[in-house]
Amino acid sequence: MLDTGFLERIAPYIEPLTDEGRAEYIAEGEESIKIRETEGLSPREYLQLVENIGLYLGKTTGAGFDSHYQKIPLTKDKTLLVIQLPGGGNLNVFLTPEGKMILDTGYGCYYKDCERMLKTIAAGDFSDVKFVVCTHGDADHCGASGYFPVTPVMHPVTKALLESGTRGYASPNGREILEKFYTTTINTYSRMNVPETVRYCKTEPVRKHGLFSIIDEFRFADMRFEVWASLGGHIAGQIFLYEPDEGLLFTSDALLNFATLTKERADYSSIADSMIGSVNVNSEIARTERRELMRITKELDDELKKSGRRLLICCGHGAVSILDEKGMLSPYSEPLYYSAGSC
Repeated sequence: MLDTGFLERIAPYIEPLTDEGRAEYIAEGEESIKIRETEGLSPREYLQLVENIGLYLGKTTGAGFDSHYQKIPLTKDKTLLVIQLPGGGNLNVFLTPEGKMILDTGYGCYYKDCERMLKTIAAGDFSDVKFVVCTHGDADHCGASGYFPVTPVMHPVTKALLESGTRGYASPNGREILEKFYTTTINTYSRMNVPETVRYCKTEPVRKHGLFSIIDEFRFADMRFEVWASLGGHIAGQIFLYEPDEGLLFTSDALLNFATLTKERADYSSIADSMIGSVNVNSEIARTERRELMRITKELDDELKKSGRRLLICCGHGAVSILDEKGMLSPYSEPLYYSAGSC
């Protein structure tokens, strides 16, 4: 089913795979085609989705790289820079007098583009990065972690997931072949680079915030981040971070402001759903997480309003948001636009 023409077209994307890995990838691709065909997606449509990943990532690197970003002032000369990458999740960069903190890294293929962007917008480079946190094991959130000058921090389940080679690790849902083929596709095409050695966050519950266990605390540049364990609806090992003094809640991919994505980015984001059937390994649990996070955001926002502040909801994809009068996500500020082609 993976005909010669298709294999020739994707050859540049799968070049990092060994001969054995390439054979396994082809076999899993053929099995995935059969599964999705029984669910109404034709082989031609499925293969086009696979190829579209490579085409899109190729045209959005280098001169084709662009982004929308928000530059949010924090206390004590700190700034939060949230960059909506052309493909995948947000890159969160804390600019502080003590150096930079990175929360989620974007794809490996965008690392150099992001560094060029920082230089262009007068935000320095990555040489002074002191702390890197990856919220979960999808390539758009940890795929560039091996490029930074410090060892990244992640949940131990995230590292085990990365070593397993499938985002379906620890989450059997009957779609293991689809999860594995998609994981190999996105990790390889996006040039994932995760170091062999990582630092683990703690995992024992200390207390609870609603349904979520608080398992650790990270400190950097006068900030203190509570680490909340997700319920595993999107992917096993996912964590959320809450900084109460600055009023920042990083929800990773449990909450997205999809409405703020450009059409091109939204279309790209839908490929994973189409290839797997759902980007969440357990959709029911994912819905529970979303409801609970929305409940908690209102609770935290109401508390912050008493001191004239607002909770900033930093989603995994889309603009940093606040809750509007109807309790819906609304952009906190108008994102600025960056284009490598105009520099």
